[in-house]
Amino acid sequence: MLGPKIREIRQERGLTLNELSQKTQLTAGYLSQLERNIIEPSLSSLRKISVALGVPIYTFLSNGEKNHVLIPSDKRKKLDLPNSSITYEFLTPMASDRENQTKMEIIYYQLEPESWSSEDFIIHSADECIFIIQGSIELYLGEQKYIVTQGDSIYIRENTPHRFYNPSASQKTIGISTICPPIY
Repeated sequence: MLGPKIREIRQERGLTLNELSQKTQLTAGYLSQLERNIIEPSLSSLRKISVALGVPIYTFLSNGEKNHVLIPSDKRKKLDLPNSSITYEFLTPMASDRENQTKMEIIYYQLEPESWSSEDFIIHSADECIFIIQGSIELYLGEQKYIVTQGDSIYIRENTPHRFYNPSASQKTIGISTICPPIY
């Protein structure tokens, strides 16, 4: 469950609800409702919480299973972010699993037609390479826009604000993203 994971990590960090509220600019009441699974957070709120707690957003959504060598396709860790049109499947072990010492993360994703990868620009201290398997994306790196189509790849340097859009009215975009080093 999402709420108890947020509470567990907040408490591990020694933060009160009020302290987390100050760091995220979200009210303590809202955070309390999240932790008790009364409401679901927006992707933007979940991102603020992950930044404030110093963990990747998917930490809250993982189920805790560990497999370090073979990851069968039907056993991949999957993330369906609340209020989002993108789904992620981890092709490598998740770096947030405490026992993993991974040096990269590879993520398979599907983005619904006419939708964004995220509400806000994403910034992380890791390089990333995106490869498009099917469809295309409009990738925004700060103010620059790139059209990345099937078979193309693009390399994104660390700390570059980015997000992407699937311009197709009918086709999902499918791709793979490699992040190195992993985002903890």
